[in-house]
Amino acid sequence: MKKVLKVINAVIRGILVAVCLALCAYNIYMLIARYAWGNQMPTVFGFAGAEVVSPSMDDGNGDDIEVGDFIVVQAQDDYVMGDVITFYDAQRGMYVTHRIIFADENGYTTKGDANPSPDPEIVQRAQVVGKVVWVIKGAGTALDFLRSPTGLLVVILAGAAVWVGADVISRIADRQKNGTQSED
Repeated sequence: MKKVLKVINAVIRGILVAVCLALCAYNIYMLIARYAWGNQMPTVFGFAGAEVVSPSMDDGNGDDIEVGDFIVVQAQDDYVMGDVITFYDAQRGMYVTHRIIFADENGYTTKGDANPSPDPEIVQRAQVVGKVVWVIKGAGTALDFLRSPTGLLVVILAGAAVWVGADVISRIADRQKNGTQSED
């Protein structure tokens, strides 16, 4: 039993260290990309993620992209009519996620599913970050928090609590085993 607890303890600690290191590396990369390179939506291995903050893609069907969802965007070689893309809208000074309703050599005409009319400007290929490939319903707010410095601190503190808790449980088990052996 003691060996099993030691293995479980080592596995838990290894996972905690890996998660904390990965989150630290990710946050450092994001800070550098945003503040040193000026890229407000940096990609990692061609993927980017964002919290949805506008209801423009929620037309009430139930399978829509809604406020509070987290979207994962992947860069593509080409985009076609019907693709939901994320692009930088210079007029608004923000990233927008809308559906392509028309595509030609000049760029893309886009529209939010809940909007009555298309976006006024043609989206140029260089403005596109990527196509939405995954929507995690309701996870945007939580994941956005975890990517923040405060969220990272919470994860580190929670990891430290689990680390200490595993150590306490291991020591209690050792004491119980040693106490049982001493009485024999």
